[in-house]
Amino acid sequence: MTEREFQRAVVELARLMGWRVHHARPALTQRGRWLTPIQGDAGFPDLVLCRPPRLILAELKRVGGKPTPAQRGWLEALQACAGVECYLWTPVDWKMIIDTLRRHRHDTDSGDGRDDG
Repeated sequence: MTEREFQRAVVELARLMGWRVHHARPALTQRGRWLTPIQGDAGFPDLVLCRPPRLILAELKRVGGKPTPAQRGWLEALQACAGVECYLWTPVDWKMIIDTLRRHRHDTDSGDGRDDG
């Protein structure tokens, strides 16, 4: 499964479960390069999912994929923010993703809700 296919599956699941979804898609430049236009620090997680009172930021990788140093930096910074759930997900995590999105609030009894790989 490619990262793009995995992302489509996660987005579809999140929407079915009532989450608002944000993802910044890359655009093709005049020079034929794919870039995601941003202002700020590179490496921001792939998905922002919101279903009050929960906010999830998720970096998605194919099986065996690793986050870049910039992505790691964002994951570490976001994990330090109270109330933010931050995950690094691969297709192997599918059951955990379903369980995470199904919950109505962050369950602090089952760990810290954060998985950085």
